[in-house]
Amino acid sequence: MKFAALVLIAAAVALQPQEISYTTPPKVIRKVQPEYTREARKAKLEGTVILSALVGVDGVPSDIKLVRLLGKGLDEKAAECLRQWRFSPGLSHGEPVPVKVTVEMNFRLHEKSR
Repeated sequence: MKFAALVLIAAAVALQPQEISYTTPPKVIRKVQPEYTREARKAKLEGTVILSALVGVDGVPSDIKLVRLLGKGLDEKAAECLRQWRFSPGLSHGEPVPVKVTVEMNFRLHEKSR
């Protein structure tokens, strides 16, 4: 009997309506390209820096953290660049809300022969 009651309670909990997330992500509205450092250019370093940030209701990224590093000053250049980006804010039920985002900054050297 106790087992049957536990099964009913578990079933009732499982059937509770789950809140559906209506959050839409922020969208980039102003993007600045990162600059190469002299040291990275000389080393012919290419790759991707991954950053996380919190985009506020004003569309300004804050709390910027480096997730994957590249080195030779490019990590700092990527963070500096992201500070200049602007977003339309994320929305939840039509209202602006802070949303955490992940951003990839690609560093590629372009050869003149291409």
